[in-house]
Amino acid sequence: MRLLKTNLLIALATIFLLTLPMIASAQLILTGVFDGPLSGGTPKGVEIYVVDDIADLSAYGLGSANNGGGTDGEEYTFPAEAAVGGTFLYATGNPDEFLAFFGFAATHVVEGFALSINGDDAVELFHNGLVEDVFGEIDTDGTGEPWEHLDGWAYRVADTGPDGDIFDITNWTFSGINVWDGALDNASSDAPMPLGSYTNSTVGVEDVTFDGIKSLYR
Repeated sequence: MRLLKTNLLIALATIFLLTLPMIASAQLILTGVFDGPLSGGTPKGVEIYVVDDIADLSAYGLGSANNGGGTDGEEYTFPAEAAVGGTFLYATGNPDEFLAFFGFAATHVVEGFALSINGDDAVELFHNGLVEDVFGEIDTDGTGEPWEHLDGWAYRVADTGPDGDIFDITNWTFSGINVWDGALDNASSDAPMPLGSYTNSTVGVEDVTFDGIKSLYR
């Protein structure tokens, strides 16, 4: 019996050590995607939740997969700056329209095509060149798909994510399409996007220890 328990603990320790890097890497989570109603279909962008303090955001980046054409890889890299756990990042290529529609300034202005997205495009969040989270199916044109949010938004369900490179539609809620048509700002629209409302009470990496796992089998 003692030998069985020892072997079980060894197996648990092995699993713990193998999965620890994946747990530790999950410091950013895609929590919102939006396609605004202002001129040119703006603002377009994403909300990202910071799980724990990050010393250097430049290990992370974004990319879009447009019209079902598959990944374009990392098209934008965050600047080398810190981020505080429990806060949100807001990235857009339309800072003026973002300010006008949401009433506060975006934290990151994305140049180029990384966030040139409509409500039928996918977005990937990268960490050290690998996909850490994704919204939408990168090889599928989202037009007519359940995750389409043209002139609207999609928002992550609490305590879910990140999902790696496999999109899980059950982890998201959707405004529906064209719900922002004619809206001048988010707050007064018929379907306000619940910005900054995502919460995550799942265990953090700092709380996971082998001794904690071992105690379950004493």
